[in-house]
Amino acid sequence: MPPGLSYSSIPRYSRRDVTPHPRRDEILDAATRVFTVKGFNAASIREIAVEAGMSHTGVLHHFPDKAVLLETLLERRGQRAATEVGLDFSTGLSYLRGLLALATRDVAKPEGLLMFSIVSAEALAPTHPAHASIARWYEFLRSTALDALADLQERGLYARADVPLELAAVQIAGLRAGLTQQWLLAPEVDAVGAFRVQLQSYVTEQL
Repeated sequence: MPPGLSYSSIPRYSRRDVTPHPRRDEILDAATRVFTVKGFNAASIREIAVEAGMSHTGVLHHFPDKAVLLETLLERRGQRAATEVGLDFSTGLSYLRGLLALATRDVAKPEGLLMFSIVSAEALAPTHPAHASIARWYEFLRSTALDALADLQERGLYARADVPLELAAVQIAGLRAGLTQQWLLAPEVDAVGAFRVQLQSYVTEQL
């Protein structure tokens, strides 16, 4: 974890406990593999337990249902990625640079990226157990992007006077998701380059 950065200093999209714990981490790692192969709907707690090498009741002891497990998994994924690249939420410029670092990390270490894309696509159905969790995740992304853009505007660094901050935040969240899917389907796509060009359009300073 980078100096000065801790799990507690990073904004969170849920209240799930993601403090490192060997058994819980084994379950979350197993869930990532199972969800990647089967998706959320078709996967079962029993299959995740088998993948983790523990009992069904053992998994339920840590996670009472799949929805809680998924929400914890998403929180851990975000927290780990943010700490690994040293994502700095203190200024708009550092935040945008951090998003670029995250995109670069995802391309280099795509574990979990396919899982998230599969599950989030399933969760578009309003009745899906993970619908609320995925919706909160994107709301979190839009919110943090909006805060960053507001900071840029306050510092006189926001370059898109023609685009309201709220719409720019939606664009950033949408681009992040859309480029991820394109890259998963066609790895030759320069997702990081495309993301950089779009983010640069919002700020007068070089990213």
